[in-house]
Amino acid sequence: MGVDVGFSVYGSRQAQAMADTAALDMARYINVADQGSNPVGYLDGILGNVDTDNGSNATLTETPGLWQNGTWTPEGLSCAATSPPSTHPCNAVQVTAAQAVPQIFWGGFNVLNGHAGSTVTTDRSSIAAQTPEAAFSIGSYLANFDSQQSGVLNAILGGLGTTVNLTAVGYQGLANTYVTVNQLITASGGLLTTSNVMTASLPGSEWSTIWKDAVANQVAQLNCASSPTPSPCNAGTALTSLGSWSTSASLCQMVSINGSSCAPGNNTLSTSALSTSLNVLQMLTTEAEVANGTNAINVQSALGITGVTASQLYLTVGQIPQVAYGPVGTTASTAQVQADLKLTVGGQVLDIPLTAASGTATLKTVACQYNSMASSKIAVTTTATSAAITLGGAAVATLNIGGYGPTPQISFSPTNVPPTASTAAAGSNPITVGTSTPSYSGLNPLSPAYPVLTLLEDALVPVLQASGVTVAGAQVAYLSTNCDAVSLVQ
Repeated sequence: MGVDVGFSVYGSRQAQAMADTAALDMARYINVADQGSNPVGYLDGILGNVDTDNGSNATLTETPGLWQNGTWTPEGLSCAATSPPSTHPCNAVQVTAAQAVPQIFWGGFNVLNGHAGSTVTTDRSSIAAQTPEAAFSIGSYLANFDSQQSGVLNAILGGLGTTVNLTAVGYQGLANTYVTVNQLITASGGLLTTSNVMTASLPGSEWSTIWKDAVANQVAQLNCASSPTPSPCNAGTALTSLGSWSTSASLCQMVSINGSSCAPGNNTLSTSALSTSLNVLQMLTTEAEVANGTNAINVQSALGITGVTASQLYLTVGQIPQVAYGPVGTTASTAQVQADLKLTVGGQVLDIPLTAASGTATLKTVACQYNSMASSKIAVTTTATSAAITLGGAAVATLNIGGYGPTPQISFSPTNVPPTASTAAAGSNPITVGTSTPSYSGLNPLSPAYPVLTLLEDALVPVLQASGVTVAGAQVAYLSTNCDAVSLVQ
């Protein structure tokens, strides 16, 4: 009995392993099967290869169906979706593996007379489904640039140790260009690998070359003479104008992906996370702010406010930009850059301390059809915050930033992913939630600060956004979707 039970346990494990392997293989073909009139027949045609490739003699059968909200529904031929689909296309496959198991001592086998024993069949099933993954971020984002914003950005990027004088067009190209971690590795010529990409500390000259080459690889696939000019084309020109800088840094100092940091044991990315898209402008400004520390940045020429004789901006990077990549349920939090804007008015310092309202974005749904994104929803929650504005050390007003969420959830469609200059201008990606500007309370119209704050109100939000500070809400950028990701669900 012990021998027969052992064979049964071993055979069951073989059957389960084959069911798991076959289900994962079949799920990768489900989008192709959806487009045919007989998905079962299509899957039958390739199922036999799984047995052959794994040297198994198990009998495999499959059933395509729908995995939704934790529930499995076999669909069979109804997987063949029409356009538009009348039913949900299949997104999962159930595979049953039948394994013949010898029972040596069952059925009259006798070692002395050599009678053959019997065999039994053990069945095991597994369901693999498409579990799409997405990359998104929550934080500041600049859709449009003017001379004021460009001036602030030039001052900030000066912290990299180089003279910067980029145009608004150049900054818009950088802000609308994304490079994946994998593309950085490819462009590094061997300096970066999948194991050290977050921690390798490189001089600014090396980073400059890597970013230029990564963007140039994108430009090589584009027509820069088209109208409007593709963002990577303008970004490439801007990076060339920026030249090389002196600051050394590692990628973990510029961005956190799924909670990664520079701490040992928390700086290795999963294979899927290597597909995370990074915003070029955000990476450059973050590196400059880290290098600058808490030193004052002169933004007088950029602001040019009547009655203000000096303008200094102090930035403290409390939390580097957060980017998330993963399946439904993945979250990302706002980058917490604290800002303190000090303006000299009539010989007194008008101090405007700002801390962005913290926020979290959670990926709620990702729907894929025909191996491409069909729709997605993200829930956003931000907290309210306020800060006292002082003039010569005396409180003159309170700056208020409102909270938001978590409903309604914000939606993205395939026509606006990834974000571009056009989607940014249309407000379709990134999407801003919450109020558009901070508000003042308790401000006396007779105060010397009143005319300055009135003039500053329109400039405050874009200036702080240029610094990487999110104010009065949150902006969520939906970066990319991987509809090929599959996993065992049951």
